[in-house]
Amino acid sequence: MKALFRWEANLLLRNRMFIAMVVVLAGLATLAGWQGGALARAQAVAIERAAELEQASDAEALTTAARIKAAEIDPPWWQSPLNVQAWSYAMVRHVSLPPEPLAGIAIADADLKPFLFRINPHPPDRWSNKASELTPSVAAYGGFDLVDLILMLTPLVALIAFADVIRDRDGSDRQHLGIVQSAGEMRLLAARLAPRAALALVAIGAAATAGFVASAPPLSVETVLGAVTILAVFITHGVFWVALGSMLIIALRGAVTTCAVFVSLWFVIGVLSPSMVETVARITSPPPAPLATFSAERAAIVAARMREEQLTRAYAAGDPLASEVLLGALEHGELLITPTNLLIQRDVDRRRAAPRKSEENARSIFERRARRLALGSPTLIARDALHEIAGRGWCRRAAFYTQVDAYYADLQTRFTPLLMRRAVLDDVHLPPHFEFDIPDHENRARSSAAPSC
Repeated sequence: MKALFRWEANLLLRNRMFIAMVVVLAGLATLAGWQGGALARAQAVAIERAAELEQASDAEALTTAARIKAAEIDPPWWQSPLNVQAWSYAMVRHVSLPPEPLAGIAIADADLKPFLFRINPHPPDRWSNKASELTPSVAAYGGFDLVDLILMLTPLVALIAFADVIRDRDGSDRQHLGIVQSAGEMRLLAARLAPRAALALVAIGAAATAGFVASAPPLSVETVLGAVTILAVFITHGVFWVALGSMLIIALRGAVTTCAVFVSLWFVIGVLSPSMVETVARITSPPPAPLATFSAERAAIVAARMREEQLTRAYAAGDPLASEVLLGALEHGELLITPTNLLIQRDVDRRRAAPRKSEENARSIFERRARRLALGSPTLIARDALHEIAGRGWCRRAAFYTQVDAYYADLQTRFTPLLMRRAVLDDVHLPPHFEFDIPDHENRARSSAAPSC
């Protein structure tokens, strides 16, 4: 049997179709890894430049303020960083979702979803208006993803590796001769399938390794452990398809029938399942419709704008320091764009607080339902695990949105009273910079590859 094992391995290594498939897979994996790594590095550079811009803007404001206080310059109010309204418009603050060290293996929808926002306390720059909802059909137009490439082509590698056995199983003389010379047909099949399965898994692992190296992640102990986990997920997925192919070969004798069933399962599990999962999740737990959400926001804005004077007087009654500015503007018919917009946004936030929470809950329920439904597809299980390891999963982005909401609210809390009073300060008011805190579940995801939100 050992001789038969070596013989089958040599036959497969001489199979031009198998060798061509391995070369093509490795080439595509290298290209996908390189593109994913380039995207991750480009995002990291953009975030770094944004941080440098913030530091330069703050330094310039502090320098200008020092010159104003030293009576070296007397700029108009709209150029003075000591004037809160002028400074708040010129203030540079960014929020960003930094890529993980292993982000190069999975682009997912990272090239379509925003990862860097410039925000300030003013409603026109409300960051959440720039976020968009994506579906698999839209994300399909994104970048070349190493994860999807390996997961999609793994069944094809297994099918090509087993092609000779499937053909011989259909009643060839070679198969009959092998049965006569061996102890039994099942033993013969096992001896023929084992080396082919092993070589198929080696090819998959080699292609995944080539793609990972091409993504050029930063070297560290954490990166190496993550790479080992990623490779283990790819190999486990490969074992599933190899085992499935072996079972079909044993159960079905006809070559056409075996190939047809295998390809059908490949199509359903690997290709059709993402759309099926999304469709079922949308039917059973529909997420908020973007158009309905936008319409509700606009309706709330219109309703608030019709109460401008009432909102202004109500705020003036509660803030004596802003009362003179606001009431004086009403009496003289002056246009206070910034205070009015802030009051309108406050009223919209009040009106939309409960509906926004419901929309957020609906989105979370939809995502959790989709993740539960994905448990029926080994390909989707592997993809979700790999996306979490790479830092491209939904849990991480949901945590990012939550933290940005909190940061934006803090920014408004700090600046709104000063903007309403048109305050002029003795020193420049520098708000804290945004820093994304990695949620605890993400640390577990790196080690278990089975995250939950």
